[in-house]
Parts: sequence; structure tokens; C-alpha cells
Amino acid sequence: MKNKFNILNRLVEENITSVNAGYRFYTLNIKKGLRSGADICYGVTEFDKGILALESTMEHEIARETLLHELTHIVLEMVGLGGHEVTDEVIPRTNEDMTTLISRGFLLLMNLNPKLFEILNENHG
Repeated sequence: MKNKFNILNRLVEENITSVNAGYRFYTLNIKKGLRSGADICYGVTEFDKGILALESTMEHEIARETLLHELTHIVLEMVGLGGHEVTDEVIPRTNEDMTTLISRGFLLLMNLNPKLFEILNENHG
């Protein structure tokens, strides 16, 4: 029998409607038929609008991974590693530098959004 638990349902049940990134709140939208431009997608983060959107029809494991993926985009943006463009202006960083920046970004998100990360870590396997 397939497990009916879904992280998206838990987010709705707990009325989690935003993600606090410290410098701004991102509205958390869970909706059917999510698109990024013309492409169908599972998740998208719009930095300028402050929106993190997730496709409502995903199964639990895909939704969990997608939420973490979108949160990683926010962390990278927070530590100055956002954007899609490739430029020569980017300072090369070591693995250790990147790990420190990203782990501190996640710690900040975790401290500002404890209920979100509690739900993200729930084990319903």
C-alpha cells in the first residue's frame, strides 16, 4: 500500500505560507500547473517577486527534494552566489569556502524557519 503522506499537505496543514530568508520573506505558493515561462516545472523561485512556488501534484519524495532544491537557490542567493549568468567577475572559491557559505546560509534558514525544517525532516517512510 502506497504511503499517503505528502510534505505539501503538511505545509498546508501547518499554514506555512512563507519562508523567512532574513533579508526578505518569500511567499510559498503551492499550485497546480506550475510553469517557468513555457516550461512545466516542479518548483521555481522568483527572487525579484519574493515567491517560492511548488507544483501541488508532486509525490512526497519529489516534493521534498524540490522544496530543498528551491531553498538551496535561496541560500545561494543569500550568500552572493545567485543568478544564471556566467561572468569573468566571479571570484574563484575553494570547496571549503563554498561549503562554509552554503552551510551558514542553511543554518540561517533553519533558525528562521524551524517548523518548515521540522516538516522537511519528518520521516514517513
